[in-house]
Amino acid sequence: MKTVRNTPRTRYVLRPYRRIPTWYGSYYMSGSVIGKGIVKNLSRTGLRVLGDHSLTPGTEVTIRFHLGETDPPLEISRATVRWADQFEFGLRIEHLTPHAADRLAALVNADINLRPNSAQ
Repeated sequence: MKTVRNTPRTRYVLRPYRRIPTWYGSYYMSGSVIGKGIVKNLSRTGLRVLGDHSLTPGTEVTIRFHLGETDPPLEISRATVRWADQFEFGLRIEHLTPHAADRLAALVNADINLRPNSAQ
């Protein structure tokens, strides 16, 4: 007799935008928490951060990250934690200025243009 095990299924999410790998220094703020982290990847709708604080899903944060030595930081005025695994968490972008949205889109598009044949 064969035993069938009930194992949790992995849930796959089709993302509306491509994520690009990054390594940008960042600061994030939520209530009384001010954290420092690294933006590990990003898209037009979200980003993955490795931080120095553990955040819980549903937490709203403001995050700033530096794209270069001389450029001003890109600020996302409101993002929501969608998932968290210890000190790593995923953020969904809820609000940013039109100027910040243009900078983010240009950054993502420039990376995609550098790797046109890579897997999405």
